[in-house]
Amino acid sequence: MNRVFFTWSGLEELKAQLRALPAELAGEAANIVEGRANGAALTIKSGYPSRAGDLRDKLTVEHTRSRFGARSVVRNTSDHALPFDLGSQVNRYTTRGVNRGRMPATPLFSQTMGRARRAMHADLADLLRRHGLTVTGEA
Repeated sequence: MNRVFFTWSGLEELKAQLRALPAELAGEAANIVEGRANGAALTIKSGYPSRAGDLRDKLTVEHTRSRFGARSVVRNTSDHALPFDLGSQVNRYTTRGVNRGRMPATPLFSQTMGRARRAMHADLADLLRRHGLTVTGEA
C-alpha cells in the first residue's frame, strides 16, 4: 500500500489567523444582522394599517451578540399577527357575536422577513469576500 505525505509550511500562522478571524468578523457581521433586522421591523411596522395599533405595539426586535456572531429576532406577539399575515379560512366573530367575515392574507411580515434574510445573507457573503474568503453556493 502506498502512503502519501503532505508537508505544510506556515500552518501555525494559518491557525493563528483562523482563530483571530471570528473575532474580527463578529463585530462587522453583528452590525449587518442588526441593521437588516431593524430595517425589516421598520418596514413591517410602517406597513401595518394605522388602525391596527396592537400589531404595531407588539412588534419587537431582540439582538444578541457574542464573541463569534450575532442573532436578531423580529417577533410580533399580537394575537392578530398570524391571521393578518396568513388570513383566516373561517368567518371571525367579535365577543358580541358580530360576524367580521374572513380575513384576507396580507403576508407583510413573512415576505419582508424573507427579503431581509436574503439581503442579510448577501451582505454577509460580501463581508467574507472582502476579507479574502471564498464564498460559494447560495443560502
